[in-house]
Amino acid sequence: MHMSRKGNDLVRSYLWNAARVAIRHNPAIRALYRRLRAKGKRGDVAMGHCMRKLLHLVFAVWKTNRPFDEKHYAWENPVPANPTPSSAGATDPVNDKAGGHKRNKSAKTVVTPATSNVEAAHSAVKPAKPPGAARPQVDFAFLRQQVSLGQVLAHLGLFDQLRGSGAQRRGPCPLHSHAADREQTFSVNLSENTFRCSNAKCAVQGNVLDLWAAIHRLPLYDAALHLAETFGLRRNREEPPQ
Repeated sequence: MHMSRKGNDLVRSYLWNAARVAIRHNPAIRALYRRLRAKGKRGDVAMGHCMRKLLHLVFAVWKTNRPFDEKHYAWENPVPANPTPSSAGATDPVNDKAGGHKRNKSAKTVVTPATSNVEAAHSAVKPAKPPGAARPQVDFAFLRQQVSLGQVLAHLGLFDQLRGSGAQRRGPCPLHSHAADREQTFSVNLSENTFRCSNAKCAVQGNVLDLWAAIHRLPLYDAALHLAETFGLRRNREEPPQ
């Protein structure tokens, strides 16, 4: 199996870096990585599984609107699926004594624990939305179709720094280079509306929206709204022209 190359490269790099940090600080991801490496999996393969696991955790946090609880499960010391009698002690929530019940043994007096109706207090993860402040829907592909990379570069004052003729142009990278640098690591394809920096430490690449997000240091959704407002673009096909 191999990791699919579909999707946004900028988002993929963000997820890769997040997984690298999670391997050191998140108990769920750290335990998964160590378990896969112990089974002989390559580092990049294990990293791919960690990226997928991290997405599942993020979705769970967003779905339940609760912060991640590292003590929710014994990630690094999981309970055996079929514990032996010696290991089925107080840590086994299934086979252990539970309110008077004993496995494979009958009890004269059975005490059934009452169901608690008290919820543990927790802080919400999602920010509270003020009334009537619904976030507008954005069709990213449709938004990109309305503005070219050349228009964005000209608006940012970067087009004149590029050298070359035709669709392919090169120049200093606007994300990591200084004005006095002579390196020509930033290349753009005006016909395909894509860009790429060949510097190993930078290595940014993507489309018009990716460049706008990187230049302004905005999340992709916020960058889409900012780009639409700057150029007077429609955010989706159903939105009437401005």
